[in-house]
Amino acid sequence: MWKRKNPLNSELIKYISLISQLGFTIIGLILLFLAGAMFLERKFQTEGILILIGVLLGVVVGVFAAYKLLKKTLEKE
Repeated sequence: MWKRKNPLNSELIKYISLISQLGFTIIGLILLFLAGAMFLERKFQTEGILILIGVLLGVVVGVFAAYKLLKKTLEKE
């Protein structure tokens, strides 16, 4: 009546959730820095320089945060 959990399925679900969390972390930080840069761009009228800096900063911070998350997750195993 009750099926035992397949360990392969639980591992698959764990890695799918990790990949989605990494993606949301990177995209979320890029969008957050982009929004801040757009706000500052409207305020200071710097012809797009702040938007470029904001996106690049968002990518760097997003990748660093994803690296830390991945490292922490893999150390638990």
